[in-house]
Amino acid sequence: METIGEPLDETRRLVLLLGSLTDEYRMISTVLENTPNMTLAYAIQALSGVDASDESSSAQQKAFVVKKSYDKRGFNGKCFYCKKTGHKATECRKKKADEERGQVARETSDYAFTATSAMGKSEWLVDSGASSHMTSVRDKFVSMKELKTPVRITIADGKKIDAVAMDTVGLKLMDGTSVTLSDVLYIPEVEGSLISVAKLAEKDVVAQFSKDKCVFRYGDATVMEAKRCGNVYKLKTVGDEVCHAATASRKEPWAVVHARLGHIPFKRYEQLLTMADGVPRIADEPSDHVCAGCCMGKMREDNFSRSPEKTVKSAGVLDLIHSDVMGPMQTKTPGGCTYAVTFIDDFSRHVTVYFMKKKAEVLEKFKKFKADMENATGRKIKRLRSDNGGEYTGRLFKEYLSKQGIRHEKTVPYTPQQNGLAEHMNPRGDGSLHALPRGHRQEVVG
Repeated sequence: METIGEPLDETRRLVLLLGSLTDEYRMISTVLENTPNMTLAYAIQALSGVDASDESSSAQQKAFVVKKSYDKRGFNGKCFYCKKTGHKATECRKKKADEERGQVARETSDYAFTATSAMGKSEWLVDSGASSHMTSVRDKFVSMKELKTPVRITIADGKKIDAVAMDTVGLKLMDGTSVTLSDVLYIPEVEGSLISVAKLAEKDVVAQFSKDKCVFRYGDATVMEAKRCGNVYKLKTVGDEVCHAATASRKEPWAVVHARLGHIPFKRYEQLLTMADGVPRIADEPSDHVCAGCCMGKMREDNFSRSPEKTVKSAGVLDLIHSDVMGPMQTKTPGGCTYAVTFIDDFSRHVTVYFMKKKAEVLEKFKKFKADMENATGRKIKRLRSDNGGEYTGRLFKEYLSKQGIRHEKTVPYTPQQNGLAEHMNPRGDGSLHALPRGHRQEVVG
């Protein structure tokens, strides 16, 4: 090589020496090749002490003795990392400090796996040779922590790939149960996902292999089962591909998708298609049909007056009468009454209260109120407003109002604001009565 201008340094001399050895020196040659920072002089010294005619076991023993004695002697070479003399790269303090700060990718044989083929994105293979769980499917992670220092992993074919994150993965099995795997490595370059038998063993989970399946047990309980497919054991989960296939193979009408997504507008739906995977597809274009759900969702209650007693809705006395029933009350009156009915004139705000023993007396009290008020004012009652209580909607009450020409206005169910004047009066009257001595409340109101 010197004749062609290429310098023949010590490293090249060592390579040529080891490469020229015959098969009888294969064992000692392998040891010397894998000894870090080996020098030409020490290689010659080691080879001179080994006879090619030695038995293989003797040669192997001598070879390892050579390596051991070489490792014990002092090292005066240069570190390949910091370029300083007196130590090796494996002993370099600067390299160790940089690794702790996350400036150098760690390369370790603790992370390795053997399965490199027959793997899909949604498959989890059981690997007895893997030292850690690992996957390339980011969406499987329940939580994820980025690694300050990427972990370099050697796979079966000798290729080295990096794990960039690690944390917890949640799996949903085909039988509906859920399994959580901790300390799972996220490796974008790996094909599919691996479950480490050794990692599960650290959690006291035992893997029992048979010819057709692998059962994982924790104590007496079965955690999960992996079926044998060819020469590998696969754990079936509800994967992304299964979900996507289900949504892609079946399209739904826009009305159905629109309702399932919370009645979103079509423009928002188009944006959603570009933002996320698995969005259901539609089989038709949206029409001009008015969506009843959207109308119901956008409806709001009218603003009712906070002071109904100040809002006059009639033009004269007895044009509109508000009525409501209060009770039953805990304390009976001296006459044994537990109910009260109020009649309020909308125009004058005049209030009349009648006590009753039962609600069925409302019609009788209304007849009395009508006769008294019409005789006093010379006017006729035109409208009566109440809720939908049975005391107001009974057959006899309806027939009486119809004969007298009085229009009955009933409030919408669960909307007491429409009869707010009477609704406000009852709590106020009840509160005032509670402040009076028991047994004298009816007399005061009367």
